[in-house]
Order: sequence, then C-alpha cells, then structure tokens
Amino acid sequence: PVQGAWQELAQAREQLRAAEEALAAKQELIDRLKEQRERDRAALESVPVLRAQAEIFRADFAAERAAREELHAQREALQAALEQLRLRLQSESTAR
Repeated sequence: PVQGAWQELAQAREQLRAAEEALAAKQELIDRLKEQRERDRAALESVPVLRAQAEIFRADFAAERAAREELHAQREALQAALEQLRLRLQSESTAR
C-alpha cells in the first residue's frame, strides 16, 4: 500500500509538471498572438495615413504640372510677342 501511494504521488507530480509545461506553452502562444494583433492593428491604423500622404503627393504633383504648363504657355506667348516685335523693328528699319 505504501509503495502504491508513492507511485500515485510520482504520477501526480508528473501530471502536474506536464500540465504546467502545457500551460506555459499556451501562455507563450497567447503572448505571441497578442503581439501579432498589436502589429496588425498598428499596420491597419497606418493605412489611412499612408493614403492621405499619397493623396497629398498626387495633389502636389498635379499642381506642379499645372504650374509648369502655365509657365510653358507664358514662355510661348513671350516668344511669339518677341518675334512680332523683331519683325516690326525689321520692317521699320527697312522702311527708313
């Protein structure tokens, strides 16, 4: 009877050890999943910010393009006016 009690105690200790190891493994898994959830949440929160930044960059690019096109049109108009002035001065100098 005493020998059986010692065997039961040894088995109970082994079961307790196994249960503690399983519990530690589960807790580690829970901790990893919580960390992953926080990383995922942070990534999801950054998506609207990145979209807003992309929209700002797009708007800036469009504004710069419009400004370049306007400057180009002004340059073309000035070149045309300069050419007309040159022709007028040429015709006036030949008329003298």
